[in-house]
Parts: sequence; structure tokens; C-alpha cells
Amino acid sequence: MKKTAVMIYRAFCMQEISCLTDWLVGLGKPMIVCAADHQPVKTEEGFTVLPEFSYDEVNLDEIDCLILPGISEFPEVLKDQRQLDFLARFKERPDILIASISVSPVLLAAAGLLEGICYCGGFYQEVLDDLPFMEKENFRFEPIVVEGNIMTAFGGAFREFALAVMEKLGFEVPAEPFGPLAENWTRDKLNFTMESEVEKTYWKNALAMLKRECPQFFENRG
Repeated sequence: MKKTAVMIYRAFCMQEISCLTDWLVGLGKPMIVCAADHQPVKTEEGFTVLPEFSYDEVNLDEIDCLILPGISEFPEVLKDQRQLDFLARFKERPDILIASISVSPVLLAAAGLLEGICYCGGFYQEVLDDLPFMEKENFRFEPIVVEGNIMTAFGGAFREFALAVMEKLGFEVPAEPFGPLAENWTRDKLNFTMESEVEKTYWKNALAMLKRECPQFFENRG
């Protein structure tokens, strides 16, 4: 059985993938945890995680699924070129399921994996407006979007995400193993704009940092 690889990076969210990883391990699916290097990584929840492998050590022929957890500080992760270089290795690997939740699709987009691909996630609309590589016209107000080998999900749909990934990998799972699922994901539940001055100020500063340190993200891609 091939392995599942979990990417971890600064301030990643364990909660959004815990249902999925718990079940995969319980079903006997081998799993590896990888990061840009072997240094400890602190999660959004305050835990410290030690990766088993660096990205350079991951053999893509040994895995059939890559999981990207959400990120609370994605601008800091986005400017780390090692994240994007690793993801770029998956461009010619349609045999590997890429499962990305919450705002982690921003990494896929920056690495060129979402070009012309429909996707979803827990994004402020302002972020989609300000980052041209996000191709806002392809954003969908859905809890989960699957196109080809790429699955993206809204962070609040972490249970649905877990079920969808397990089913895609060929596992049979009982109905509602995590309790009743949300039946009606309306657009209102999936549409976010920045309301507070704290949010607006954070994004203004983060965007300025990205424009200064990562100008390639804002170049005309046409």
C-alpha cells in the first residue's frame, strides 16, 4: 500500500485534518509527515511537531496522496520558496491525489497547480482580489471541489473532506462516522469579507510584504 504524505508548515492547523489522519491510520494507511527541513514546526493550536522527512527526501513514487492542512499565517509560508518547489514536483503526477483544505490552496495556486482549475477554500474575498495567481473566476462557493486529482475544501467542512479523501482512496467507511454532517452549505456560509480593522490592517501589511519580497506573484501571467 502506498503512503499518504502530510505537508506541515508554520502555523498549520491540525484540527482540520485530524479526522482524516486519524481514520487513515486506523485503516492501516501508511503516513509520512514532511516539511521544508527537519526543524520542529509549531501548529496553529500551539503544539510542536517534528517532521520525519524533508521535502527533498520524499519519493513521489511511494505516495498516492498529499494532504495540505490549513494555515493561519499563510503569507509567511507563501514566501518560503521551498514549499512551492516541492509542490511543483506534483504538476506531472495526476496519479497522486492532492487534498488541500482551508486556505492551503493558496500554496497550490502559487506553485502553478490551480491554473484553469476550479477550487474552493476559506478565503476572504479581498485575498482573492489581491492575489492575481488565485484566478478568482475559478473560485467556487462550495464546501468541497474535486477536479482531476485535486481536491479542495472549506475548513469548516473538515468531516466531509475526510470522507471524500477516504472514498477517493478506495476505502469503505461507515455512514456519518463523525456524526451528522451539515446538509446545506449556503453561499452565505462560504463567503467571507474582512470586517474588523485588525483583519484589514493585517492583510494590508501582509500584502505589502508579499509585493516587496515576492514580486513574481504579481507579474502579469497573461
